[in-house]
Amino acid sequence: MEALDVLAEFGATGRVGLLHPGAGLRGVAAAYGMPWDIGRIDKRSRWPHLYSYGDVEFVVCRCRIITSVMVQTWRRTVELPSEARSGEVIALPSRLTFVQVTDALAAANCHWEPLKPIEGQCGLRTLPQRVDFTFVTDDGPDPVLHGASTWAHEHACMPSAAADAAFADDFPPEQAD
Repeated sequence: MEALDVLAEFGATGRVGLLHPGAGLRGVAAAYGMPWDIGRIDKRSRWPHLYSYGDVEFVVCRCRIITSVMVQTWRRTVELPSEARSGEVIALPSRLTFVQVTDALAAANCHWEPLKPIEGQCGLRTLPQRVDFTFVTDDGPDPVLHGASTWAHEHACMPSAAADAAFADDFPPEQAD
């Protein structure tokens, strides 16, 4: 497995393994083990909540549906959930350039459009999945991938009382600070 292949697949499908907007957290946790609890998005409310498997972060709403997925690639390696061993991540080299990513997307038959550049970065959005790839432009002669993320998955989230009843076991338990 190469980080570039995983990221091209992410751009083409909106998925990193089992992680994708619309996936249920219980099924993902059954396959990968419990995710790392990064924390609340809003300190006053438990949901939405941020979790991760290594450098793959994802937001979950109160009905335990993944609403967005982000892959952090700004370090020299990227940690991805292991398909072979539940609860483990694998580290892969990840210093990828704009040209490497666009060539890999083309090889995956994934269409994309450029995003409007801003100072210090440029980006692209895959079509039709709408995965945004952000590159830093001030880290050498070639733009270097900083991260990739999906847009938020829109769905009719269940009311709080219904979520409390559906997840009476408080799945997944929140880590204490």
